[in-house]
Amino acid sequence: MNYTGKICDGCREPFKDGDDIVVCPICGTPQHRSCYEKNHKCVNEYLHSTDFTWTDPDAEKQKTEAEQAVREEQSQPEQQPFVQATPQSMESVFMRGVLYDPKDDIGGATVGEAADYIQNSAPRYISKFMKQKKKNGKISWNWAAFFFAPYWFFYRKLYKAGTVFLALSVALSLATISQTEKVYGVYEKMVSVQQEINELVKGKDNLSGEDSQKFDKLYAEAQKLTKAAIPTLAIILLIQKIIPNTIAALIANYLFKKKMLKVISLAHDASTEPNTVKYTIMRNGGVAIIMPIIAIMVDNYLPSLLLNIAYKINF
Repeated sequence: MNYTGKICDGCREPFKDGDDIVVCPICGTPQHRSCYEKNHKCVNEYLHSTDFTWTDPDAEKQKTEAEQAVREEQSQPEQQPFVQATPQSMESVFMRGVLYDPKDDIGGATVGEAADYIQNSAPRYISKFMKQKKKNGKISWNWAAFFFAPYWFFYRKLYKAGTVFLALSVALSLATISQTEKVYGVYEKMVSVQQEINELVKGKDNLSGEDSQKFDKLYAEAQKLTKAAIPTLAIILLIQKIIPNTIAALIANYLFKKKMLKVISLAHDASTEPNTVKYTIMRNGGVAIIMPIIAIMVDNYLPSLLLNIAYKINF
């Protein structure tokens, strides 16, 4: 579509021939790239929850005038018995990617269908998927999955992968329980030492020779405890979080795209009616809220519950 002469909702300046224009994948609002990059979002993002779709004001005006002309002609059949049909629909602005046309192939689906499925953060993921298609690769990085696995998988409705990583997280928590208890024991000792130091210096501007020696001894003990805990803590973090979360981050985008393409394919198999297909894609896409919360609770409380059960069985 030619946007020359149209008004940019970001700066209220008309588009000129040759301007770098991007279009929101959610509502279709055209805007200067500089306006989009300045806000880091669509200027009409606050309207997305209302199902707002940008329409060309000039096209709407022309459509209204055309419909009015038809009504006037139809109301005077005696003057013009053969009324020529007038186009009743103008070009509608469909969901477009910020960098891609909605009809562009993303590797088994269109950009528009991908936006319908992804919904939250659609432009970012569409860009990643298009890069995967060009490179014909499966591995890419997902920071959200790295920091929030396994919960991110449940958030994006990747329940099978989420269950696998959640089970792995619980298993690793149980496997490192002895090391965790060791670190916790060191932590309790450090708290005790800190309390002794606080009692020693409480209400004193200067320490006596004996108190000063005691302070140095306690301080040295605190440093020793800290140095002893760091390697163990590093091993726990490496085993429980860094290694599994790195794997999750590397395969998250691939699994997300694979699930998306499967849902879109099933939607087309189930119906040939465009609105039904779109509804099915959007209903099965988007994000989940309850499942990530349940996953967090399971990850935090299930290991302790299993240990308590095992303790009661053995003793």
